[in-house]
Amino acid sequence: MKNRLFFSLLVLILASCGDEKEVHETEIYQIRSIGTLATTEYTLGKIIHWNDEGEWYKFGDRKILLSCKATVKAGVNLNKIKESDIEVEGNKITIQLPPPEIVSFEMDPDLIRTEMTDVNGFRSDFSQVEKSKVLQKGEESIRKDLRKLHILDEAEQNAKIFIIDFYKNLGFEQVIVHETPKDKRNTDVDH
Repeated sequence: MKNRLFFSLLVLILASCGDEKEVHETEIYQIRSIGTLATTEYTLGKIIHWNDEGEWYKFGDRKILLSCKATVKAGVNLNKIKESDIEVEGNKITIQLPPPEIVSFEMDPDLIRTEMTDVNGFRSDFSQVEKSKVLQKGEESIRKDLRKLHILDEAEQNAKIFIIDFYKNLGFEQVIVHETPKDKRNTDVDH
């Protein structure tokens, strides 16, 4: 009888010391507390050429060449993960990733330079307001270039890697991350 009791206690102790650890629900949804996860950063330069040919009554023309740089960060807002986006089955977790987005777009004023101006005839030099309008064209051009660079796709792939590592560190053996379908994704990088 003592042997059976000892054996039963030994089995219970060994079973409780197993490798399998239970992940609490709060740990599963803790990823949302990270907030916006910026996973990709690009620094893009642009040369903007503007030729301001005056009206027919203005004699002469003006040209300006500006250079600028923008730092763009893209990532995923993990706050947008809903409980219905996470499915747990034992040691397997499946997650629907929120769509990637541009997290920040910043043009550093210290990196904006007037490279050249050419004003002839009776024309006046470019005002600061006119230079700002030219820079807006440069910003629009950089934002269009972002689509060609596939920054959102790269941000989404990097977020997947992060999420897989996050949940594997919690003890999940299989982590499946579903991306947002391309046709349901907001590919607008102009905001």
